[in-house]
Order: sequence, then structure tokens, then C-alpha cells
Amino acid sequence: MKKIFITLIFVTAFGLSSLFSQSVGFSYFFPKNGYFSNPVAPINLSLPVKFGTFFQISPGIGFSNIGGMSMTGFPEIYNSDVALVGPFQSLELNLIPAIVLHFKTVKFYFEGGAFGFASFNCKLIADNYNQMLAQANSFDFINTTTTIDKKPLGWGFIFGFKTSFKVTKSAWGYVGARYYMGEQKMALNGEYYGVENTTITHGSFEFPNTAILYHGFQLSIGAIIK
Repeated sequence: MKKIFITLIFVTAFGLSSLFSQSVGFSYFFPKNGYFSNPVAPINLSLPVKFGTFFQISPGIGFSNIGGMSMTGFPEIYNSDVALVGPFQSLELNLIPAIVLHFKTVKFYFEGGAFGFASFNCKLIADNYNQMLAQANSFDFINTTTTIDKKPLGWGFIFGFKTSFKVTKSAWGYVGARYYMGEQKMALNGEYYGVENTTITHGSFEFPNTAILYHGFQLSIGAIIK
């Protein structure tokens, strides 16, 4: 699936290069149950390819710094609806088909597609992670040593809406919002020391099915240059 997705992006972008305009802008991501931070490089670039009047496909790339994201895949006793991993950097490739409604000075885009991403410099948010483990196991305090086994890539789906408006003959501005639904496998294992009523307990843990929950809203603003 990942190889097919990446191949489609490059075929669409370069095989039909004579048909595209260029879209460049700034995007800001608000993760579900996570932390937003002003991205270091919130720039995204896409190359919309038109197929007739009402349909286009946009392969794109973006790079952002994520403040914090929650995780999924823990057993039910763990409350993982908090930011557990971050901050980290995310490099994204996406392929987004859209239905386009045209008017004289404005266009509306109804989008839905897929994205793949690679995350860098991932680390656990120790306070939130240890508190989650302590609450689930009725410890007053816990200290952990955790090993991360992360897959290189994650992927998911995107749904959104965008409006563009005419600025000059060859340039349009746009504002848009998208919702991301993706995951990246990140298994955790390690050891802990837990304290309950002055009693110290030592043990190990293993979470083989955990993943970064790459869910959230992205708001964007930019320009389309023909």
C-alpha cells in the first residue's frame, strides 16, 4: 500500500506536469488529544493536476513540528487520551483528489485522499506517560525505562474543504481545513519501579500494538499560481 501510494504521487506530479499549477502555503496542525506548537517550517507545496472542469488530483509535500500526539493500542485499563509522544518532526506526502465548483472569482474544493508520513526525533512525554501507567496500576509514583520500536512510515486518510479566491489574473489565494486520520506503529517495552504506600515494586511491561495516533485538524492558507 505504501509503495503504491508513493508511486502514484510521483506519476501524477511528473507524468502530467504540463497540466498543473503550483500551490504553496502555510499549514498549522491541531492534534486530537495532543499539543499544538508553532511549526518550525509549516510550509506545504502541492501541484494540482486538472482533469476537466470539476475534478483535480493534488500530490503534495509538507514538513511540520508537532508539539505532542496521543497514542493508541494500549490495553483498556490505560487512559491514553493525552499527549504521550512529542515534540517531533513530521515529513508528509499526500495525494488528494478533489471535486471543484467554479464561480467567477471563487472556487470550492471538496477533498478526500490519503497521506503517508515519516516522523523524526520521537520521544515519550515522560510525565504524561508515567502518570498514565501509575493510574492504571494504582501506584503513587512510577519511574520507567522505555525502549521504542517505531516503524519508518505511517499512513492514513484525509478529508477536507478549501475555498480559493481570485487575487490577480494568474494568482488565487486560498484558505482550507482538513481532518487527518492516520497511525504509525510504535511498540513500547521496558521496566518500571512503582511505589505504593512506601512499597516498591519492580517489573516489566510490553505494548506491542501501540501506535502514534495521527489524528487532528489542519488549517492552511496560501496561494495558487498558474
